[in-house]
Amino acid sequence: MAGTQKVGELRKKVALSCRMIGKLGVTRGAFGHVSARIPGTERILIKSKGPNEAALEFTREKDIITIDLTAKVLEAAKGLEAPQETAMHLAVYKARPEVMSVIHTHPDWVVVLTACEKPLLPIYAAYNPPSMRLLLEGIPLYPRSVTIINEELGEDFMRVMGRKKACLLRGHGMTTAGESVEDCTLISMNVFELARMNYLAYCVGDPRPVPAEDIEEYRRRWERRIRREGRGPGPAAEPADWRHYKKMLER
Repeated sequence: MAGTQKVGELRKKVALSCRMIGKLGVTRGAFGHVSARIPGTERILIKSKGPNEAALEFTREKDIITIDLTAKVLEAAKGLEAPQETAMHLAVYKARPEVMSVIHTHPDWVVVLTACEKPLLPIYAAYNPPSMRLLLEGIPLYPRSVTIINEELGEDFMRVMGRKKACLLRGHGMTTAGESVEDCTLISMNVFELARMNYLAYCVGDPRPVPAEDIEEYRRRWERRIRREGRGPGPAAEPADWRHYKKMLER
């Protein structure tokens, strides 16, 4: 079970992730939320809503509340409560024990592209390999545009998301799942960039996927890396992109 210090560090990361995705335009205002599972427990830290809520880009530790897997609020300051879409986060955590963080956001690009039924295409490779990899691994689309506010809708959503790292929601936004707050945040950033570039490409003309040989070349590179590193970098390592986004917040 995580100690008080570890929980405090995790709370800081959740608040930092909120500021990142808010400041960089992945979501706007108070729309969206970041959560993290407290290791070894059935407790979740999640960005609060309510009368005293803060927009994501202004989130601080006091804005992160503690709930359990039944959505019961265990720790929260006055005027703060669990988001309506807590059910979406809990559906992911219950179905996937390996997931340690869930993020739900409302990127403009995703809302527009899904509303117009424009699929995400692998229009680049070297420009941003991680986001192309996410696309090749599969980014499903949940066909409904309602908020996921109860267990029934949460289970319905999970039938679409399954084991994937990201899922788009038609005319709504996206939800990502990762092995850590850092991992989940970077997945969100990469899907955001993939959607942004696809949107621009559709505006210019008729986008085409990169050559199949380039896609296969990257598949081979990823496979070689997996064999060399096992499962790849663990969640304990602080990724370079995470450090980059932290620095951006300091400007």
